[in-house]
Amino acid sequence: MSDSQHRAPLSTRLVLGAIIIAIGVLFLLGNLGWVDARWLVGALWPLALVVVGVGMLRDPRQRKGNPWPWVIITVGVWIFADNMDWIAVNVWDLIVPAILVYIGANLIYRSGGKSHSSKHEASGSENPDAVSNAAPSQSENVREQLRLPHAEKAPEFIRSFAFMSYCDLHPVMQPVRGGDLSAVLGGIKLDLRDSSLEGDEAVLDVFTFWGGIEILVPPDWTISNKVTTLIGGFVDSRRPTKVIPTKTLVIRGFNLMSGIEVKN
Repeated sequence: MSDSQHRAPLSTRLVLGAIIIAIGVLFLLGNLGWVDARWLVGALWPLALVVVGVGMLRDPRQRKGNPWPWVIITVGVWIFADNMDWIAVNVWDLIVPAILVYIGANLIYRSGGKSHSSKHEASGSENPDAVSNAAPSQSENVREQLRLPHAEKAPEFIRSFAFMSYCDLHPVMQPVRGGDLSAVLGGIKLDLRDSSLEGDEAVLDVFTFWGGIEILVPPDWTISNKVTTLIGGFVDSRRPTKVIPTKTLVIRGFNLMSGIEVKN
């Protein structure tokens, strides 16, 4: 294990400890009448966001491909400058629209990344009479393929959208090559314990807003969490097993005021 990995937990405790000490010192000086503690806390609290962002940048897992440490630092600096009357633009007038624009653009970008998959799916269903219109030998070959074992069938791309509803998905007949789940004011349960992956890795895109997603995976799968969570939670409730992981499910997307849980 590298030194940076050893320092990551310590840096988090160091940041939290420094913030708590600073708040305590300010209130102590305020109680002694030496400073206006309430004004200082109200003006300087955004610097805590800057410290948190810098602490996140010290963690290689957060620094690699994660824009949120820089977003937190920028917001902290902007709010501090606004509190000090150095700028005239209130950050709160910009942050919510900016977050919505970023989320929307990211969703569009990721949906575009699956255009090849969508075309692949469409090409397989453009002509529903292809089997019946084919030559007898070709028709028999197609039917024979439909009777192939589970591992040799065409892979499945899972799509589900739950709006003020609940979806219970349990794919078992085909290997999974990825998925796209969206839950808005609703919930989705995806049970993959009887499924297999097309290769060694698959990507599952998720989006939740005031909803929840529950994902159940086999014991030989490992999880790569790349979900951005805002005012919500991502819980990995998998129990330890003696099975060596051979497959990886990459979960990515946005979790807004919602919860995502992974079980095995």
